[in-house]
Amino acid sequence: MAAAAIVLALVAGIGVYMYASGADKRAQDNASFVDAYVATADIAKGTTGAEVLQAGLVDKEKVAKGSLPPSAITNLGDLDGKVLAGPLNAKQFITAGTFVSADDGLGSAFANQIKSENLVAVTVTVDADRGVANQIAPGDHVNIAAKGTDSADGTPAAYTYILDHVKVLAVGASVAAQQATSADASSDASAAAPANSGVLTFEVTKDQALQIINANQGGSQIYLVLLAPDQPAPTSGAAKAAASSK
Repeated sequence: MAAAAIVLALVAGIGVYMYASGADKRAQDNASFVDAYVATADIAKGTTGAEVLQAGLVDKEKVAKGSLPPSAITNLGDLDGKVLAGPLNAKQFITAGTFVSADDGLGSAFANQIKSENLVAVTVTVDADRGVANQIAPGDHVNIAAKGTDSADGTPAAYTYILDHVKVLAVGASVAAQQATSADASSDASAAAPANSGVLTFEVTKDQALQIINANQGGSQIYLVLLAPDQPAPTSGAAKAAASSK
C-alpha cells in the first residue's frame, strides 16, 4: 500500500509540474514581444508608400504580442503602389487598412475641396451674359438670381435672388488650388479667363443644390452676380446655413 501511495504521489507531482510548466509557457507567449511596423511621426493623408519609406516615416519596433492588430503588415513591400487612406499619428501601427491602392484613389479634387459633410457640390452651365462675362474664378462668391412664375394675366415674372454668398468650388475642372498654380506658371494669368469658364461648380447644402437645379431647368436660367472678395457672409436665411458650415 505504501508503495502504491508513493507512486500515486509521484504521478500527481509530475502532472502538477507539467501543468505549471504549460501555464508558464502560455504566459510567456502572451507576454512576449514581436516586431511590428509603426509610424515614426505624424503622416498626412495621401502620402504615398514610396514617400513614407524614403522619408523613413515607418520603422520596426518591439511591441507586446498581445497588442499587435491582426491586420498588421509584416512586409514593407506591401506599401508599394499605395497611398495613405487617412492621417496617421506617430507610434500607430501600419496595418493592411492604413494604405489603399493608388488606383482606388482618395476622392476627386472636387470632393476633397468640400469643407463640410453637410455640403455638396452641384454644377451648372451659364453663358457669358448670365455668368459675369465668364470671369468667375474658383474661390469667388456669387449671389444667384432666378426667374419666378409668370402671373395669371401673362405678366412676365421678375428675377429674384434665391441664394446669397454661394462659394464657387470650381470652374471647369479647376479648383482654387489648381487655378493658383496655373496663375503662378503664367506671366499674364490675370488677363486670361479660366478654362471652361461657363461650367461652374458651387459648394452648397443639399437643399440649396435642389434649388439651383430646379431654377436652371426648362426655359428658365439662373443669373450670377459676382461679389467683391471682402463681401461679408450673410447673417440670416438659407445662405447663412451654408456659409456657417464652411
